[in-house]
Amino acid sequence: MSDLVLLERVQKAEQLIKASLESIRVAVERSYPASEGVVATREAERRSFSTENPVETTAQSDAVIVSRILSPTGEIGSLPSITTPTELQVLTLLANEGPKSAPEIGRAVARSREHTARLMKKLYEEGYIRRDQTRIPFRYSLVDKVKGSFKKPDVRDEGKEQISIPQT
Repeated sequence: MSDLVLLERVQKAEQLIKASLESIRVAVERSYPASEGVVATREAERRSFSTENPVETTAQSDAVIVSRILSPTGEIGSLPSITTPTELQVLTLLANEGPKSAPEIGRAVARSREHTARLMKKLYEEGYIRRDQTRIPFRYSLVDKVKGSFKKPDVRDEGKEQISIPQT
């Protein structure tokens, strides 16, 4: 194939992707009200798509995508890379009941041994849980930072609004 044919195909694919992204953006805007931070991010996206240099465009759009993945909610204390209900269920279980072994966790969340092992490895590698390797089977517990995200308000604080202050 000639280079011109390949270039034409790549350009058509880019146009389709841009159209698809635009329709997704419109659907998301209709579903969720936009906040100021999201509006600024969208403006950066629009500017990046109009840039002439494709390398610069890719870098800018990658930065926008990464910022959304790393903090989709933008909330302090959120667990940004927790993407499945099972992951959240495991973290909640460990927060409420303390350290548990993988077989105990697997039974509690009704998942296979293999699924639970992969899940615990992922959570461990991402820094959400600790692994006590002195016992067989390993016992898992939440790291303190994550434990703080699951803290229940004290009874004496029942009527008060909670606030989060970022640490510097």
